[in-house]
Amino acid sequence: MKYIQNALPLLLVTLWFGCDDLEFPDPNAPSTDVASVQTLVTGAESGLRLAFALYLREVSSVGREAYYLEPADPRYTGELLRGPLDPGGFLVYTPWAARYRVIANCRILQNTFADDVGAVGFAKTVEAYQLLMVVNMQNDNGAKIAPYNGLESDVSSKSAVFTEIAALLDAGYSSLTSAGSSFSFTLSSGFSGFDTPATFAQFNRAIRARVAVYMDDWSTALTALDNSFMDPSADMDLGVYHVYSSGQGDLGTGGVSSGNGMYADPTASFVKLMGHPTYETDAEAGDPRFSSKVTERSTEITYDGLTSDLAPTMWTGDYDPVAIIRNEELVLLKAEATIAGGTSGGLTEINIVRAAHGLPDAASGGLTQLLHEKRYSLFLEGHRWIDMRHYSKLADLPLDRDGDTVFEDYPIPETEIEGG
Repeated sequence: MKYIQNALPLLLVTLWFGCDDLEFPDPNAPSTDVASVQTLVTGAESGLRLAFALYLREVSSVGREAYYLEPADPRYTGELLRGPLDPGGFLVYTPWAARYRVIANCRILQNTFADDVGAVGFAKTVEAYQLLMVVNMQNDNGAKIAPYNGLESDVSSKSAVFTEIAALLDAGYSSLTSAGSSFSFTLSSGFSGFDTPATFAQFNRAIRARVAVYMDDWSTALTALDNSFMDPSADMDLGVYHVYSSGQGDLGTGGVSSGNGMYADPTASFVKLMGHPTYETDAEAGDPRFSSKVTERSTEITYDGLTSDLAPTMWTGDYDPVAIIRNEELVLLKAEATIAGGTSGGLTEINIVRAAHGLPDAASGGLTQLLHEKRYSLFLEGHRWIDMRHYSKLADLPLDRDGDTVFEDYPIPETEIEGG
């Protein structure tokens, strides 16, 4: 009976998340402990991809970075752009549920293998990252934090959620720095270069820097960046990625075995994910970030009163990786923390990024220039809406049709509210 009780959470997690093809230290006869830790870690990493493309499509649409033109589901151009957001609907519930499933996995990992400090550091980092994605959407409506007792858990305020995220990351970092030279488990190739406690700790600090910037905690952001993998002289694409395969059970970001969920042939007769027209009209002449991320189609795509000729070209196939966090973002976060919401500063880091793309130096720094650089460097990586909201600039986003609006936050799913 004890064995069944211990195995049941692992079975549930496996059913929830699927598995990657990862090797155990001894694939022919792995120990029970190693196999169990590996199953939970693999399940967590697989779960990170669940509904990730949906998250990117939603925040990019609300932030007027892109349209998702889906004739089979008009909610993408109706509910997301005009409202109201349905607390009982797919677009609100699915991203929330996907993130909390990973969080549940991480809590099992922490509780079951509390003596494995590397696994605990991994789990706390991932839990914090998932909570961040939730509060990115729900914003002032808050989210649920530990102990996660379902309907018995109250919704915590945005401030409390960010405090919890920061604490999880800091505790995870402490565990990682005392976890020795290697993990007891294997990570996918998306964590290549970040698959030991010391290097995964750099990933932890990268997320911590992002969180600190959102909290306007500029000094903490700069300290975290110093301990992250930020390297102004390195490739701007250095970072951590979601990776995909055609293997059975490999959940794509759409929640099915369909790859990354972001790629579409830009020359197809109809492309659903299209860049917002202002991505072209606001672009700096000759900016290779524009020309490398979208192509101007010879024929426009029109649906529901929305038109674009900008097809994304950031992915060349269904199984291309999708970024979680890259060096380019970290360099720009350093600029952002230096600017600290002001009208100057950050010019050194801004020009490092511009030089990496063959662009001339900007004449001045400050928030307006920073937001321009982030918009073109981090296109479709899930930042535009959050950045504009952070600095109270949502009113600057375009409205394409009469009756359209830009939301500040998502509602709490009605299934998460007692009596909802």
